Amino acid sequence: MNRSALVRHDQRGTSSTHKRILQLGHAAGGRLVHWPRSGAILSRRCKVNATTSRGIGRGGPQDDMDYHETKLGPNVIASIKDLRAGGVKWGAATVVRNDSQSLDNSVRVLHLAVADHVDMLYGRRVKGVPDATRWIESYTIPGQCVGLRLLGGPQSASSAPSRLFSIASSPYASRRDSAYVDASLIEVVVERTAGPEEAALADLGPGAQVEVTQVIGRGFSPLLDSYNGLTHALEEGRNLVLIAMGTKGVAAIRSALNWQPVLAYASSHSLTALYLTHSPGKAAFVPEWDSWREAGMRLRPLYTNPSAGIDDDAIVSGNGSSSGGEGSPASPAVVLDHERCMELLQLALFAQEGGFEAVCGGPSSRCSFLLAGLPGDLASALAKQLSAKGVQYEHILFAQSDFF
Repeated sequence: MNRSALVRHDQRGTSSTHKRILQLGHAAGGRLVHWPRSGAILSRRCKVNATTSRGIGRGGPQDDMDYHETKLGPNVIASIKDLRAGGVKWGAATVVRNDSQSLDNSVRVLHLAVADHVDMLYGRRVKGVPDATRWIESYTIPGQCVGLRLLGGPQSASSAPSRLFSIASSPYASRRDSAYVDASLIEVVVERTAGPEEAALADLGPGAQVEVTQVIGRGFSPLLDSYNGLTHALEEGRNLVLIAMGTKGVAAIRSALNWQPVLAYASSHSLTALYLTHSPGKAAFVPEWDSWREAGMRLRPLYTNPSAGIDDDAIVSGNGSSSGGEGSPASPAVVLDHERCMELLQLALFAQEGGFEAVCGGPSSRCSFLLAGLPGDLASALAKQLSAKGVQYEHILFAQSDFF
């Protein structure tokens, strides 16, 4: 076959391929998208979906935009709309341990074993294949949360949870501990002084049964763009500043600080953690502070009442036991003063030696902030101040339990 014949043959092949693509595109419906291939422009029709509407796979300058969507597990409630629409899946969980995590015995960590209900399939060609996904496979990123309630309550089987609890164990630790048992193991922090429902949870001992929802949320993420979350910040090499307020906040922050990618990241990037709490007696996870600092993190507790006394009876009765705290006394409930918390944050962020950039570990535009446990008014005021200092709103991330 001579050169001219080869050219005619190639043109016929390209034309037939082009026609075939157009036929398939018309059958699918949608709009025209151009794809370069072998020096020619081929066209196909595709439906406009969530991906193309965000700028991926279409012509124009947005082709170069990179969206770092966090890969979610197989059974996650990813939006507030889905959560409020009902259909929440509740499952049984067993309390394995109940540990005290504060000196006054008010903060408790429930170690829960969530039932998986996964059977292994065996056959001539199939051996040891699970017939469903495990619960723990949906927990992939720090900042995700769950609903938790006592058995026998008035709620319906698919009702939305009245309160969300951040998963305090890291995804890596939970998957590691769940690898060789027939259940998914997670840790949830409850506070005895946070109300009657939470006090009842704090008094549960080993063997007690509770109900847990499926995993909820996308982890730490901005309010208006849940796709650019914590993993995006790590991929871009941003310095991190984590701010936790109270027990609810430190539970979410702990899952990030103990996450292996963040631990490795702290050895080569600036990572600062600010923990707002009432007093040394109510501070949680104090034994872990040294390990975080050894990893290269700068942890600074901010006490609203640093000279507050500690109830000796609570210390003796708590004793860090794992048998549950039923009947043991705890310090009376305290509410963190929002004005005092904001004053402490102003001093810690903007009045230190070296200024705001010293806290950020460099230019503020190259830093991401993770906020957890801050009420709406305080979080909004702080976000405005951070934005005025050069931090973009999409780099201010919130724990899912705060706004779900």
